Amino acid sequence: MKKIEIVNKTKESFLTKRTIQKIVNLVLKQENKDFPGCLSIAVVGKEEIRSLKKRFFHQDVYTDVISFFYGLSDEDDIWGEIIICPAVIKEEAHNRGEREERALSIVLIHGLLHLLGYEDEDGEKAKVMEERQEILYRLGEEEEEREKLIKKAKEVRNHAYAPYSNFPVGAALLGYDGNIFTGCNVENTSFGLTICAERGAVVKALSQGVKEFKKIAIIADSSSYCFPCGACRQVLYEFAPQLEVIAAKSDRDYEVVSLHSLLPQAFSLKNDRKE
Repeated sequence: MKKIEIVNKTKESFLTKRTIQKIVNLVLKQENKDFPGCLSIAVVGKEEIRSLKKRFFHQDVYTDVISFFYGLSDEDDIWGEIIICPAVIKEEAHNRGEREERALSIVLIHGLLHLLGYEDEDGEKAKVMEERQEILYRLGEEEEEREKLIKKAKEVRNHAYAPYSNFPVGAALLGYDGNIFTGCNVENTSFGLTICAERGAVVKALSQGVKEFKKIAIIADSSSYCFPCGACRQVLYEFAPQLEVIAAKSDRDYEVVSLHSLLPQAFSLKNDRKE
């Protein structure tokens, strides 16, 4: 986890420290960059960022973000500084009809990319930078979605009935409608009647009219990744051949695979099934 120093000089709300940390870690990891020391992030008002823009860039304009890369020679051990103006960002987001949190996140990513050498002074470079920040933002959303599913799976695991295996499992299934359906394993003295967590989640979703699924997270304990058994793979394939499977030890430690990779050449009576 990279060290970050955040100073908010305004009364404007900004991203939470957790969100900022996740974005910084994600961008540096995806760009394969690592710097010792601290990243400084200052949140300022419109007049202050305008003054800085005029002083350092000779442009008398309001802007949303300014970045300064110091490298490894800074006496305060700060390798880079990002100065952000939420007031400008929120005004621009409102004009575009964009969610404020998304706009704030994109601008932070933009500032980080500047520190890592990206430029946007001409059309082609600006296009490259814009495409990259959109990709990084979507990757961040994917991480958030996966972590949310894992937490839901962990919560429902507490309700598992597993007196024979002592192996409680929780699953959280994400429908394309945005709803999350959970299930836990329910064992039986007649072992063949045992219901797996994954199938429990599928049945719950179907009972509420949802038949299309995007992701499923599965968690047992912290010692190993828990993947669906063969029966569960076949049941999941019936409704979601392209399903993303998240096998987790925790919300920070997980593996992601496709259902198709877990069940290649799956059995189906639907000849028009697209894989």
